[in-house]
Amino acid sequence: MAGVRFFWGSFLALFLVGVIVALPGAALPQWRARYGVGEEVSWFFTALLLGLVLGVRLAQGGRRHPLFPAALLLVGLGLWGVALAPAFPWVVGLAFLLGLGEGVMNVHGNSLVGELYPERRVELLNRVNVAFGLGAVFTPLALTFLPYTLLLLLAGLLAFGAALLVWKAPAVGPAPREGGGRLWPFLLAVGLYTGLEGALATWNRVWLEALGHPTATGGILLSLYWLGLALGRLFLAKPVAANPLWALKGLLLGVMGLLLLNLLPPAALLFPLAGFLLGPLFSTLFALVQARFGHRALGGLMYAGATGSTLIPALFALLPVGGIPWGLFTLAIGLFLLVQALEREGIHA
Repeated sequence: MAGVRFFWGSFLALFLVGVIVALPGAALPQWRARYGVGEEVSWFFTALLLGLVLGVRLAQGGRRHPLFPAALLLVGLGLWGVALAPAFPWVVGLAFLLGLGEGVMNVHGNSLVGELYPERRVELLNRVNVAFGLGAVFTPLALTFLPYTLLLLLAGLLAFGAALLVWKAPAVGPAPREGGGRLWPFLLAVGLYTGLEGALATWNRVWLEALGHPTATGGILLSLYWLGLALGRLFLAKPVAANPLWALKGLLLGVMGLLLLNLLPPAALLFPLAGFLLGPLFSTLFALVQARFGHRALGGLMYAGATGSTLIPALFALLPVGGIPWGLFTLAIGLFLLVQALEREGIHA
């Protein structure tokens, strides 16, 4: 029963990671109305990133209790504080605490599930990461129906409940006896994946508008893309687990095909399907790294993901609009070649 409790605690923790990631975009209209902010919103992202870096670093240690439940308690208090903040500088200060909790929750929410179920690691890590997508989709939708303050107070209560579920979670397991080898291909693969995921979400809408599709259509397709990422983790988890790297190669071939179709105005509307096919990549790579290198390598994986998701979409700003689909296709090719190289090394979960 303890394993089930820890699984659902991790599920809620990753759901809250999705809430935190989606919060700035979803809450921006309320922040403008409450605090009159404009460029100051960049302070929130800076504080969140600083907290995230520290949180991931803390989570690389061997102690899961009380660090994991403490991070959830911290996030709950942070969400309550943001809900009631009298001025935006308070929100910025609390963003650091949210980032700190997010870093710990992301590492331990994943690693705990992988250690509890090593024989089903790939499948269950994909399933538990559905929670992140649900949190990211839920937050902007919920703010259209619920008052801002009420939503954040309820999210804070959810964090306190999750802290109880992961209370006395077991310490990090020992490093695997077998494994080792080169970590950098995994780090590069995760960086390319998060870069591709973020560039698709940020820039493909611009490309759709260049093809003549309405702005509203791009917004709907973007929501479907994020939903597709969550559904891909849910429905592809078991098939991918049977032969992870071989399955990822097949999914990436499908992504490359969709990115070629992205050049054609009618077929470009299919791009949310790329999200469905990309869904299992991060969790599967996470599972392979955990099995081969152990817990301490997972922090590097998170840093690689954060770097890719930040730098690669930023580099797309330097491309002409016509270069966007080719840049996306190039990223997919690079990711496919890396996964193929890992498969040749006989990597397994």
